[in-house]
Amino acid sequence: MILVLGGGVTGLAAAKTLDAAGADYLVLEREAEPGGWCRSISLGRYAFDFSGHFLHVSDPGMLEWIMEVPGIPWRSIRRDAKVWLRGRMTPYPFQVHLKGHDTAFVARCLAGFARERIRESVHGMQPPESLAEWFRQRFGKEMCDAFFYPYNRKMWRTPLSRLGYDWTGWSVPVPRFEDLLAGAAGEIRQGFGYNASFHYPARGGIGVLAAGLSRRMGDRLRTGAKVVEVDLRARRVRTSEGETLPYGSLISTIPLPALAACSGGLPLAARRAAEALKWVKVLAINLGIRAPGATPGHWVYVPEKGYPFFRVGFLSNVARSSAPPGCASAFVEKSFLSGARVDAEGEVKTALRGLGRMGVLRRGSRIEEIHPVMLDPGYVIFDGAREGAVSLLRREFGLHGVHLAGRYGAWNYYGMEKSMEDGIRAAREAVGTRGR
Repeated sequence: MILVLGGGVTGLAAAKTLDAAGADYLVLEREAEPGGWCRSISLGRYAFDFSGHFLHVSDPGMLEWIMEVPGIPWRSIRRDAKVWLRGRMTPYPFQVHLKGHDTAFVARCLAGFARERIRESVHGMQPPESLAEWFRQRFGKEMCDAFFYPYNRKMWRTPLSRLGYDWTGWSVPVPRFEDLLAGAAGEIRQGFGYNASFHYPARGGIGVLAAGLSRRMGDRLRTGAKVVEVDLRARRVRTSEGETLPYGSLISTIPLPALAACSGGLPLAARRAAEALKWVKVLAINLGIRAPGATPGHWVYVPEKGYPFFRVGFLSNVARSSAPPGCASAFVEKSFLSGARVDAEGEVKTALRGLGRMGVLRRGSRIEEIHPVMLDPGYVIFDGAREGAVSLLRREFGLHGVHLAGRYGAWNYYGMEKSMEDGIRAAREAVGTRGR
């Protein structure tokens, strides 16, 4: 028996792969339905996702695999993202769309970027010591002060000098100098970044992905089954209902600190390593808005200090079916350190004031639905403890037939594509190690 802990898209992708291999498996999901954070909900006349989840796929093989999942009416969409920068909407990525900002600011941005390219040409690329230094080396001080530093402080809630930059390679676009010059002259630069285009269902929200992946699993997907203990030596799992399930191999997609906390037989050093792992949680406030004001594009990055959220998005601009005519399905996101106490009601009020200042809400706008969701964990913090801790935990769990997979299981910065790909990889490994 292969047990899969967690029925999010990583666990479901693993299960689909196990099913195709003819393996005996069971998925345990603690919630009442599968999907993890990639779920959707209908309230009144509106549809929401738990937060903004848009499928960015770079690998043709993975795209083919996903498109073969039955029952999903996918649409391919060109990204329309913005940055609320210095009081104005700027196309994303802002560094190649500086036209419209004051001349002195644009000149400082270009000079700072050029200064780093000259330094790099003369001295070579020096390994940065932190995320803050990584940003400065790539973009220069002016652009860092305007966007990269304040935005990432909002998101990570941790001094950037204490963070690593392992996650930046695929997620932060670094332009050429000619791209900056063209953008400053007013050219619209398409295709930058991993999310230049994305896929999203025409109806049903991102939750239809989980529904499609779990279709025909039957009793091999068990919901409402919270794992309370993993006995590594005996290779068995106990659920909150008192059921004990043996396994030959186990695929864990649940948060790595939670897995370590409930695992018996884990050495003290590994347990302490897990306790050192840090993350931020994200409060996603979904809003159904009648007669909204400005709803620019699909989502907006917000570095400005005067706004409590780091991103605001408009699901109704992605899928029109998510809101009635003349209305908007919107979301805002704000992060908190994992242990922070959050006053959700107070955060809603603060978010609404921020949306008013941004022009999303206007006189005559009416909030018809409010649905806050706490994503905990939200983002893994890449501090100095993470890499060594994850390496140690992967090794120790591997000795007991446990394969770590996905954004939270492998404790990494993964989008949906990479999470599902990692689930497939773990399933293939589990099939190859059965009975050993």
